[in-house]
Amino acid sequence: MLKKKKVSALAATLGITMLLTSSHGAMAAGTKTTKSTTKSTTKQSTTTVHTLANLKPVNISAKSTAALTDVNILTLDEESILTYTLTIKNGDGKTLDLLDYWSKVKTANGTKYSATLMTKDKDKKKLSAGSSTTLTFVAKVGKNTKISDLVFQVIKWDFNQAGYESLKGQFKIPASYLTSTPANQAKTLKVFDTPIKTKVNQVAAFASGDYNYVSIGLNLQNVGYKIFEDPKVKFVVKTANGASYPLTADPTSTDYKIQPQDNKTLNLMTQIPKSIKLNKMEIQLVQDDETSKLSLPIATMQLPNVANKSLAVEANTDKYISLGNGKIAVRINGATMLQSFDEHNLSMHLVLRNTSGTTVKLPKYQFDLQTSDGYRLPIDSQVMENITLQPLEEKTIMLNATIPANVSAADPQLFMNLPPAEDAKDNFSYPVGVFAMPEIQSMQNMIGQKQFVQTTQGLVGFTLSSLQRLPWSDGDLVAARITIYNPSYKTLLLPELTGQLKVDQAKLTSDSKLITTQGASLLGGNMSTDVYVVSKVPSYLSFSQIQVSLMQKIGENNTSEWMQFSHVGAAPELTTIASGEIYSIDTEGRKEGIRVLRSFVYNGAGSDLIYTDLEVTNKEDHQVDLSQFAGSYQASGGQTYKASVSQIETSAGPEEKSVVTLWAKIPKKINTNEMKLIIGEGITDNKLTAVKEVPTGYINAATLELGINGPNKRGNLSDLDLFPYTLTIKNVKATLSGSTSVNLNFEYNQKRDMDYNIGEFGHKYLFEVVDSTGRTFEKEFSPETDLKLMNGGSAGFNFEDAVFQDRKIGSYKLNIYDVFQGQKLLLGTQGFNYYYKSVD
Repeated sequence: MLKKKKVSALAATLGITMLLTSSHGAMAAGTKTTKSTTKSTTKQSTTTVHTLANLKPVNISAKSTAALTDVNILTLDEESILTYTLTIKNGDGKTLDLLDYWSKVKTANGTKYSATLMTKDKDKKKLSAGSSTTLTFVAKVGKNTKISDLVFQVIKWDFNQAGYESLKGQFKIPASYLTSTPANQAKTLKVFDTPIKTKVNQVAAFASGDYNYVSIGLNLQNVGYKIFEDPKVKFVVKTANGASYPLTADPTSTDYKIQPQDNKTLNLMTQIPKSIKLNKMEIQLVQDDETSKLSLPIATMQLPNVANKSLAVEANTDKYISLGNGKIAVRINGATMLQSFDEHNLSMHLVLRNTSGTTVKLPKYQFDLQTSDGYRLPIDSQVMENITLQPLEEKTIMLNATIPANVSAADPQLFMNLPPAEDAKDNFSYPVGVFAMPEIQSMQNMIGQKQFVQTTQGLVGFTLSSLQRLPWSDGDLVAARITIYNPSYKTLLLPELTGQLKVDQAKLTSDSKLITTQGASLLGGNMSTDVYVVSKVPSYLSFSQIQVSLMQKIGENNTSEWMQFSHVGAAPELTTIASGEIYSIDTEGRKEGIRVLRSFVYNGAGSDLIYTDLEVTNKEDHQVDLSQFAGSYQASGGQTYKASVSQIETSAGPEEKSVVTLWAKIPKKINTNEMKLIIGEGITDNKLTAVKEVPTGYINAATLELGINGPNKRGNLSDLDLFPYTLTIKNVKATLSGSTSVNLNFEYNQKRDMDYNIGEFGHKYLFEVVDSTGRTFEKEFSPETDLKLMNGGSAGFNFEDAVFQDRKIGSYKLNIYDVFQGQKLLLGTQGFNYYYKSVD
């Protein structure tokens, strides 16, 4: 009894600890001789591989033995961690006291290392007759120590000998022996008292950038009789030079459970620098020990030599990814490329489909684009925030990568990676999918080209219908019209969208607006709608490429690119409408026809006023609020002058015509003969301008030829044209009375063209009397207010001057002008004689 207490005390002093256990005999990497046969045309040769099973056991008593059945070394920066297992067989007819035995390890040249028991074995004190057990020891050894350098001793405590030790035997492993499990063979471990049979199913590698990615499928078979739960064992790849690279597991390879007699394959991957050769690699299973605070190698298995090959899923092919109890199918549905001078923009439509019968929440996958010349380019993955897919639900997201011009854009691959664990010490992200790119469509000069994209809602068509550069008051406007089609029979719900414009890769973000012409986001079957992306640019800026993006809003602050378009060169010239021809605006729900009625110039003293009346016809079959127009006059030299606009503020019925009046002040030196009017539908904020609102820009513009030709100046006062009014003045009588006052009376006929609605009418008639002495006298009359719509009306006015005192005869000329915005235009003139009537 005293002897056993001494042994126990000595063992405690040596710091005995325990960890994970190995089943008897299974910890030997290969328990029998392995033969491999190489065939040639001349002979066959057989190579014998020796393993630890070939080492002769040590007798520790008359009939009991100790065998060295497993050895593992994990190389660290400053040292290596050695684990080795002794399998004890009790062949005696009585219980074997394990506390009587110990093991030591040293090098052949005498360097000794302290060995301790793994925590899992600390309570093994007795071994019944006829049974066996394993004891696994741990030692810190020199960094460059090889297993063949070591001597493993089995000793028995004997207090009758010097040093209290009796050497029962030792093991020296020849360098030619294989201590790890050979490739393509299984190894059985006892993990948490459950025997688990492990085997490497497959090994593959592919190059990416400066690294080789090594993928390993490790099969675990539960050969015990109770459920086996994830023991949180770590895995590393050990290369021929001794360096270790941690393996990362995919989501299906963590927190798993394996029923008895069932199996599961763990998917593991790591990245290894390209400078490291991929031959003679091993996979090691490593267990963290809380007691010793060490990571201990518990098994080492050889890997077959592997060559690089592509693991990319073929284009337009589904990649199935397990997520808990669910599964999703992932594929790239299409890819487009926008090419510019210093970079290329690649857009990929990634389709995610829940193929299972349970709801799945997707991890925040991260994405990289690998180019054919080895570069890895990051992709913004904000679109993956909080995505949940219901059973059989499908969602399409747009991924965008920017490829520098000096990097090859041919045959790229998309990496879909798991987000790294929060406690990960490296930045390695497990790629759950690598996708080859389908044929990439070039998106250059896309005006008028229809594109189709498969979205969550279904197939959607897109066309860049027009691209316009329009003059405005504080610069120019660039307006892109995008038509969205629904080719199916069912109604689509469009996402909330924003727009973005780039000129020569410069983003116009501050003033970019998305204009929608319809309030609802529903798009019926076989219908289309237009949206406009509008932004301001300096009027002096020249550019050679325009890129347009539709962005889908995700949450409050994030967006995802939905569709991209590009045009090389300056914006196309605006459509020119010949004088007298109709310009048709086909905005859905607001179709209109526009024609120039008349255009002329009011000549002023310091400047002139250019003026245009447009005829606008409602082409809808119902009453609508007409577009609120905006535009500019353009001279032959390119100068532009923003136009003021007046139009009706009420709705117009079907085929009803209205007059829209535009004008602008211009310098007198401008040649107005070839002047044109650029006009379009006004926009305010993110919609078409409403009645009585002020436009902040315009879209759907065209250039109208004006054919400037003022009203005919008549030599009488009949049929004077003040559109839509016509005035005839007759029976004019200016009467002298001998005083300074003159009374002028006249009769008139005034009619109005009732085919047209007009807004606030800014014109007036100016009656000007020019006396033979050169003195002039004026009076303004407003149509329908001062001069009624009637035949046989009468009106008059008085004027006075000292020149008329005591006059009884004389002549004068009556001029009638169109007065507008302080400028006047002569309509007709006629001479008359005064009448005299004395006043008694």
